[in-house]
Amino acid sequence: MTSEHQVAYWKHHARKHEATVKAAPDAAELERLRAAEVELATRKAADLTDAERLQAEKEAAETARLTAERERDEARAEALRITVAAAKGLTPAQASRLRGSTKEELEADADDLLKDFAPVPPASPPRAGGARGSDVGGGSSVSSGEERYRAKYGK
Repeated sequence: MTSEHQVAYWKHHARKHEATVKAAPDAAELERLRAAEVELATRKAADLTDAERLQAEKEAAETARLTAERERDEARAEALRITVAAAKGLTPAQASRLRGSTKEELEADADDLLKDFAPVPPASPPRAGGARGSDVGGGSSVSSGEERYRAKYGK
């Protein structure tokens, strides 16, 4: 691409972006549109009859009631899950994996989880110096060393 073509290309794109920016509404226009939207909502509310207004309020109250009941049920289920997990000795990460809606279902799931992921007993501490350390059984006399040598090599 020659330099003249590059200049023309970039001028075209610059003009396109300038046109997009000029077409966008400014702050005053946005404020006017917001005021018109508020006025329209007010007029629509005023045009509603008393029966329609009461029906809308009833629907809003019913929606709020259903939301509150759902949140209450979720909180109860979470409390039950935490209670069962604590009784079974599960970690919080394991408790979040419990499934069930009743205490019995949660306890059965916790038992299955514990069965599948039984705690691993801690390993014995490593010996100092490997098989030759001071904590390895046997006496520390020369005769005991001689006995071990004969047992190992048969001489």
